[in-house]
Amino acid sequence: MNKKINSTRFLTQLAQVTQGKTGMQKLLCFGVLCVVSLSVSAVGAELQSYDKLAKQLTIMNNIFTSSLQAQEDKTLKNTKISSLYLSGQGIVFIVKSSERFAWNSHGFGFNFSDDRSSSTSSTSSSSDSSFEFFSHSDEKVEQMRLTNERQRAGAHQFREQQRELAANLRNLERDKRDLEYQLRTVSKDEKKTLVAEKKAITRQKAELEKVRVALKKKSVQMKQKQQTQQDKRLENRKDYYQKLSISLVDTLCTYGNSLKGLPKGEHVNIVLKLAGDKVGRSYQDKILVLTKRDINACAMDKISTKKLLASAKNYQF
Repeated sequence: MNKKINSTRFLTQLAQVTQGKTGMQKLLCFGVLCVVSLSVSAVGAELQSYDKLAKQLTIMNNIFTSSLQAQEDKTLKNTKISSLYLSGQGIVFIVKSSERFAWNSHGFGFNFSDDRSSSTSSTSSSSDSSFEFFSHSDEKVEQMRLTNERQRAGAHQFREQQRELAANLRNLERDKRDLEYQLRTVSKDEKKTLVAEKKAITRQKAELEKVRVALKKKSVQMKQKQQTQQDKRLENRKDYYQKLSISLVDTLCTYGNSLKGLPKGEHVNIVLKLAGDKVGRSYQDKILVLTKRDINACAMDKISTKKLLASAKNYQF
C-alpha cells in the first residue's frame, strides 16, 4: 500500500515539474527526482535498520547480564554492560565490573645501613594501586580497610624501631670514641674505670647488633610475604578477567546470531574496562574484536567457544 502511494505521489510530482518543459528539460527533471527519491528511501531504510539494531543490542545487553548473574562464581555478578554501534565498523559492548574495589596498598621497604657512623637511618616506602575482588558487601570493604590500616601501623612501628636502633648504635659508637680518647690522657686509676665502661659499651653494642640482624631478617620476611600476597592478587585478577571474557564470548556463541541487524563484514567489540596491564597508576582496557562470521559459525556449532575466543583480535588500550 505504501509503495503504491509513494509511486502515485512521485508521478504527480513529475507531472507538475515537467509541465511546460522541453523534452531534454523533462528528462533532466526526471533524473533529479529519481535521485532525490532514491536518497530519501535509502535514508529511511538506514534509520529503520539502526532502530532494529538498537532493539537487538538492548536484548543482547540483558542476555549478557542474565548470563553473568546465573554464574556460580559470585564475582561475575553485578557486571555493568552498555553498548553502542559505530556505522561501518560494528557493535561495541562496554563491560564494567562492579565487583572491583580500588584501593591503595602500601609496599613497605626497609633499609638497614651498614654504615654505622651515618647521621641518619634511611627508610623507604612505596605505594602501589592494586585491585581486589570481593562480593558486593560493605562488610568485606570494611574488613579490607582495617587490614590496610593494620599493615600501615605495623610498618610504621617497624620503621620507628629501626630508627631508634640506629640512633642507639650511633650514640654507643660516639661514647666509645670518647672513652678511647680519654684513655690516652688519664691516670692509671681512672683508666681502670674507663676500660670497664668501654667493655660495657662493647657488650651493649653487641646486643644491639643482634637486634639489628633480627630486624633485618624480619624485614626480608615481610617483603617476601608482601610479594607473595601481591602475586596472589595479580593471579586472582587475571583469573577473574579470564572467566569474565570466557563467559561473555560463550554468551555470544549461543545468542550472537540474534544480532541480525549488524551488517556483514562488521565486528563485535568487547571492551573490558581496566582489565589490561598496569601503566603508571592505572590499568589499560582490554579489547576483544570478533567478526560476525565467526560468531555465527559458533552459534551453528561449526566452531567452539574456545576457538571463537582464540579467533578474537586481542589488544590493550
